[in-house]
Amino acid sequence: MTIFHVLPDLEPFSAFKGGALAHTVAHLMKLDPSRSVVCVSADDTWGLSQERIHVMQGLQKFARLRGRRHLPPLITVPIFMSAYRPLIDRVKPGDIAWFHNSPGPGAALQVALRRKGARIVNHCHDAVDHPALRRAMKLLEADAYIFVSDFLRRYWTEVIPRMKKTYVIHNGASEELFYPAKDNLRQENVIPSILYVGRLIQDKGVHVLIQAMGLLEKRGIPAVCKIVGSAFSGSSKPTPYIESLLAAKPSNVEFIGFRSATEVANEFRAADILCVPSIWQEPFGKVNVEAMACALPVVATKVGGIPEIAKEGGIVLVEPNSALDLADALAALIENPLKRQALAREGLEAFRRCFTWRHALKRYTQVVEELAEGAEIVW
Repeated sequence: MTIFHVLPDLEPFSAFKGGALAHTVAHLMKLDPSRSVVCVSADDTWGLSQERIHVMQGLQKFARLRGRRHLPPLITVPIFMSAYRPLIDRVKPGDIAWFHNSPGPGAALQVALRRKGARIVNHCHDAVDHPALRRAMKLLEADAYIFVSDFLRRYWTEVIPRMKKTYVIHNGASEELFYPAKDNLRQENVIPSILYVGRLIQDKGVHVLIQAMGLLEKRGIPAVCKIVGSAFSGSSKPTPYIESLLAAKPSNVEFIGFRSATEVANEFRAADILCVPSIWQEPFGKVNVEAMACALPVVATKVGGIPEIAKEGGIVLVEPNSALDLADALAALIENPLKRQALAREGLEAFRRCFTWRHALKRYTQVVEELAEGAEIVW
């Protein structure tokens, strides 16, 4: 049996150019040789056998279509059938087509895949809802529905109540990349360092963190904040939102732009607190888990799937969109090094217990076994 992990139609399978879903699939493939990837393009940066990487050349034509997200099934079904023909031809009875954030291709291919004896999994990583996505989710009849958080499962099962066999599989983080400082001992900075890592867009609430740092400065609380990220992956080009952040930032905030995953991991190990000030409903919030893996205490907002991570330990939760609440929580940790250390230990233990890729793979494997045996698993 082969498990074909189908990436979104525009996401390359690359350690440098790929997004979060390419990283997820790559880590699963490293741990389980029965898994392959289906993608629009790929390179060799993950160091995996080319026989396990299936590039659908026809998707590159689809990527050039204007308004492709709004095309009706009458048009997209034949396009996807043509583009994914190499996948349809390759699958055998008992194989699994595992669609990641791709209900459109899943719905288009489901009849052909079932004729070949394959089973279908729909894996939802995103809370963004729009008419085309909702239409595709309603058309797709999957054998199992996977969500990255219970928050996301509740959201989509309210939208589409007919979904059966729904499961939650939390994302993981790489233990090879994200790990604590030597001997689990963090070098305390003379002036406590607060870190933000993520996209610089309104939904991530960076402006709220900027306001909170201004409050800390006014209170005379010594702290510095590093803002790591950009509006778009791999680029530090400013946008109107970034320009507004730069104009509003107090003297205790520094913007250092986009950083690679390795550089981000080093920033985690050098900081004293990670701040995740999101104001939208984060489907999961993987940056929290990556920081926990580095024994970095976290202050995050009570949105989306983040509380599910926080209940395991290592995270202080605050209400979203409140600079005052955020400043108070940061001040409490800045002024209490022992509390920071205790929170760091809690987070590291929680990561090792619940959020490694090996732990995630066990859940993936349980779904595969359930599909093979026809007996529903209760988690």
